[in-house]
Amino acid sequence: MSAFRRATGWGVAAAIVAVSLSAGPAFAEAAAPAPAPASAPAPASASAPAPTDLATGVTHAQNPSVPEAAAWTEHYFPSSAPSNNGDPVELHADVLRPAGLAPDAKTPVIMSIGPYFSHSGMNSDTHPLHTGPSGRFTDLIDGAKLMERGYTFVYVDLRGFGGSTGCTDWLGTGEQADVVSAIEWAAAQPWSTGSVGLYGKSYDGSTGLAGINEQPEALKAVVAQEPAWSGYDYLVTNEVPRTNQVDTPLAYIDIAALPGVDHAYQQDGYDIPADTTRYLENAAYEKTHPECAETLKTGALAIDRASDFWVDRDAPSHVDGSTVPLMFTQGLTEQNTKPEGMQRYLANHAGEQRGWLGPWDHVRGNEVDAEGRLQMGRAGWFDEVTAFYDAHLVEQTTEIATGFVIQDNFGQWRVQETWGTTAKTAVVPLQPGRYLDTGRGMVDGDDDGGDGDGGDGDGGGEPGANPSPNPLLAFADGEDVDAPTSTDDSLGVLSVSHPVRADTRLTGTPAVELHTQGAGNASIQLWDVAPDRANAVTINSTVAKLSADGVTHFTMLGTDWTLKAGHRLAVTVGTIDWGYWVPEPSDAEVVVTGGSVSIAVEATTADVATEGARAPYLDEYLRYFTSDKPFPDSPETFTLSAALGTDATTVATGSSFVVRGAGYDPGAPVALTWQGEPLAVSTTDATGAFTATVPVSASAAPGVATVTAVAEDGGTSSLEVAVVAAVVPVGSGSVPASLAATGLPAEGAWTTVTGAGLALLAGLALALLRQRRSQPTVG
Repeated sequence: MSAFRRATGWGVAAAIVAVSLSAGPAFAEAAAPAPAPASAPAPASASAPAPTDLATGVTHAQNPSVPEAAAWTEHYFPSSAPSNNGDPVELHADVLRPAGLAPDAKTPVIMSIGPYFSHSGMNSDTHPLHTGPSGRFTDLIDGAKLMERGYTFVYVDLRGFGGSTGCTDWLGTGEQADVVSAIEWAAAQPWSTGSVGLYGKSYDGSTGLAGINEQPEALKAVVAQEPAWSGYDYLVTNEVPRTNQVDTPLAYIDIAALPGVDHAYQQDGYDIPADTTRYLENAAYEKTHPECAETLKTGALAIDRASDFWVDRDAPSHVDGSTVPLMFTQGLTEQNTKPEGMQRYLANHAGEQRGWLGPWDHVRGNEVDAEGRLQMGRAGWFDEVTAFYDAHLVEQTTEIATGFVIQDNFGQWRVQETWGTTAKTAVVPLQPGRYLDTGRGMVDGDDDGGDGDGGDGDGGGEPGANPSPNPLLAFADGEDVDAPTSTDDSLGVLSVSHPVRADTRLTGTPAVELHTQGAGNASIQLWDVAPDRANAVTINSTVAKLSADGVTHFTMLGTDWTLKAGHRLAVTVGTIDWGYWVPEPSDAEVVVTGGSVSIAVEATTADVATEGARAPYLDEYLRYFTSDKPFPDSPETFTLSAALGTDATTVATGSSFVVRGAGYDPGAPVALTWQGEPLAVSTTDATGAFTATVPVSASAAPGVATVTAVAEDGGTSSLEVAVVAAVVPVGSGSVPASLAATGLPAEGAWTTVTGAGLALLAGLALALLRQRRSQPTVG
């Protein structure tokens, strides 16, 4: 047969990422360049104005790098933790306050903490005409009208970057201490209300996660766009190094060496001084301390997730139930900061969560492409961000307003309370087979994967946004004369489902248990196979070094993909002959004796639509990740279980809720039970779907309860909901029945319930459901 490369799609994007990351920093983007001074109007006076004292603030009229309506000052303060070479660390901040505001007028503070705010450029020395604050988040400052709304915005340079001293730490304990020090410093300033929010994208989105983990008292809310959820997963995948494991640390070492601006600018009506001596000396710190680079390079070479270096940088394991509210975005088709460790982080986080998820690449919520189309497809990013900050920094609400808006692989948006927490888990059995671990075909300098110049709309070498054609998509007959021998010569060991009977969503984070004999590596991919097998789309993928004991456990990427009725799910296991990894092949036969992929599935019948357009990148993804050769005609070996869904994840005692089923046999009986008690038998319609009402007794105990559906063939599906005490009338107010029994006065009880009490009830329900995420129901 024709060679059917695993490189389909993933090889394309991986090649681009590998090339881009070797040429620039990890999860970086370029800020818009500062406006040229010549474009600003000249002052009325014939002579240049006198330099403005930084203590009073520099305005846009005096320095065009300063956003309009803002006044810029610079500040220095210590970090609470020394550098890893023992030196004390001094941090630098650029502060932007509403112009004309009194120096002691108090405002809430929105802050970004990261490596990209040097006065001489974001990730390289752009040789600017003059100094000035970074323009990285001018889009937020102007688009959300932060100055007009009475916010202060602060850029803080992490240790080793910009005007800060110390050794760069790449999200380690030193940088985590910097985050806390910056928040506490801002909260203590005479111009601050003491309420601080963090904002960022990518690296400075990840420092927001660090803030949540440390949860200093002044931190009230975090907005993180496309963060790296775990440092390890960005450089290593299950003990298989990525091509950027060396280049990414080197890129940040280069960023840490950016010099600042050592010259004044005195023309076009401007009199802009150079950076201060203090700033320039701090900026030179890494150049005069070569041990900084060596420490980072050595630590990043570890491939064991349990090493001290990576344990310190594993954000999901350090959340510890933090309640700091989080608003985030995550491209589920990201080619840069992928959804690795995301669900683990969200499960360990106990605070409010608001998320935008969908099929986009490494872009911002407000970003548009060259045609003016929103890259995520949904309008209102700044409106949602400012409402989020207003609620938590200004009003300091105690309400929990968790919710997710999600775009699927058809470009359709829905809204739901949680994501990836369905109790229905399908366990896909893996078929036995064998392959040779040759590692042939992995991306190297000969692959036409792009030149690293693809951007996300504002330049700077964002990987994956503009992939170049890849010759691997040609599937030329005979191109792999030495391809490994396995169940399928080019795909590896195949496991293929029967066609799904109804639209079936795969969601959450698939977990793999792989049973093998022999040493080496494995790649595993999930495919959406068309009804006629004419083509297939890669929908998830990862790799792992095989465990010496023959049983290897690992997780895949977070996913949200709907298989249309009639489509099949396929799983392939084979050698790592695609992608952007640098494995050490064993060149030996690997025998797959079995194993499984556990993946959450859910029906789409309860979807609640919301506004939003199709992300432009979705079509690009489908173009590059869809095969142009028929999928192998291998036997169908498993059935994806039917699924249950509901739009009521929290129900009150004495009420009822509707459960919907899909994917069953048409016209067949389905036996329902609620907490083990039988309900009326439902009969599916012609599409294999049914709807049933589940009553909740007034005497039901609060907690997590289960409704179970058993099909005619014995297949079982389960769904969990959180039961909370109902609010019943007592006197002139209302209280939960459980509180009424205590004899509390109605007025006092009403105050309790309508204030923190309701938030507590909602929070307890949410916590109960999250607690169960790590214990999925299998059936």
